[in-house]
Amino acid sequence: MRPKIGVDLRPLLEDFEGGVKVYTREMLIEMMKNSDFEFDLFYQAGKRFEKIHQIFPSVRYIPISNFVFNLKSIFSFQLLPDYYFERKPNLIWIPDRRPFYKCDIPIVMTIHDFVPELFPGSMSLKARIWHKFFSYNRLKKLCSGVLVPSLCTASSLGLDAPPFEVTFEGARISKNTVVPLKSKKIISKDFFLSISPADPRKGLKKIYKLAKFFPNLNFVIAGHKKNDKRFSIFKQKKYSNLIILNEVSEEEKSWLFKHRKALLALSDYEGFDLPVLEAIKAKSPVILSDISVHRELYISNFFVKTQEELILAVKKVSMGYGEIPKTRGNYSWENASKRALLFFTRVINNENRK
Repeated sequence: MRPKIGVDLRPLLEDFEGGVKVYTREMLIEMMKNSDFEFDLFYQAGKRFEKIHQIFPSVRYIPISNFVFNLKSIFSFQLLPDYYFERKPNLIWIPDRRPFYKCDIPIVMTIHDFVPELFPGSMSLKARIWHKFFSYNRLKKLCSGVLVPSLCTASSLGLDAPPFEVTFEGARISKNTVVPLKSKKIISKDFFLSISPADPRKGLKKIYKLAKFFPNLNFVIAGHKKNDKRFSIFKQKKYSNLIILNEVSEEEKSWLFKHRKALLALSDYEGFDLPVLEAIKAKSPVILSDISVHRELYISNFFVKTQEELILAVKKVSMGYGEIPKTRGNYSWENASKRALLFFTRVINNENRK
């Protein structure tokens, strides 16, 4: 009988197209191509989310309020009810750090980064409260294994962490392009692109300073989530060459990658930084902040530490001396899914369990 993998699709409940949502969808699409495994896809929520059923028609909807379920878990992690599975899987995979239940089935979760521990100020008040109660040290006690996207993330796990596997990630760029809103303003000048939400650790203040320093260049920041008040740093003073776009479709993002001067990847910290790999797939030059995960994954002459180095890099790119980084490995969703499934097999066989 084929091993059965239960997959908790909670990340797909998010309204916005974030990195965890992309990771969950793309990894699962690749995993389900492997006929050696059987998959039981499920999610619990107060209401049915049709978008999930459109992507994965075989998914099961379990009508349970996540808020109430999670609230109870603050005091004691709950056991999964008997009706959760028609046939018990050999393993449950949770593609995010939120397994608010325990069971006698091995659980593997994915930890994408250590933002709640290292940069709590970049999160909303609600997120900080949740991660206070559901810290990594508490969650890992439920798990038989952990998947991480980079060695940098793995190094933060600690010696007493469950067994882990580094999967890296992959990227797909839409072949179709759609011109985004405000395109006339973008097209009128060369523009530098940033794909990021309103997150203080994403280096947005550096771009704010660039817009002031280079009035003849456009700077486009795409991916702003509506009603995110952390983006107020750009309301201090409006620059005509600083263009803010809300969340963009995959087709709009493809257009932006193809028309930019370079991607600005200026984060202070990342677990992987998927937009960089997407830019490379789109053959876009990239200017990278000099952080450990960028050094781990990419080879480039455009690492910057200071604002002065960033200004110099922008000048070079504007003169036509941009550079597409080289990857240090073959990063693809296919490879990531294969590594994950191999790890699942080891966990099921008890080879990697504590």
